[in-house]
Amino acid sequence: MEGGAPTSTNIARMVVSSFQKNHNSPLTARETEVLELLAQGKSYSTIAQELYVDKETIRTHIKNIYWKLEVHSKAEAIEKAKKERFI
Repeated sequence: MEGGAPTSTNIARMVVSSFQKNHNSPLTARETEVLELLAQGKSYSTIAQELYVDKETIRTHIKNIYWKLEVHSKAEAIEKAKKERFI
């Protein structure tokens, strides 16, 4: 009513930080990009076309992502990456 912020500055900082990515990710920038596209439901072929690389390169990135995140499937990788705020 007095024109102030509806939340305190501390709460606002916590909200903003909850949306920021974790900068301690074990993934490279390219692996993160591939995983984000995968999380959007894009196929390996589509990702390869968008990133101007061969489909086999995408497969290699996916294998590295699985190894680094210690997962065995696309769903597990996406879930863990979202939970840990890597994507």
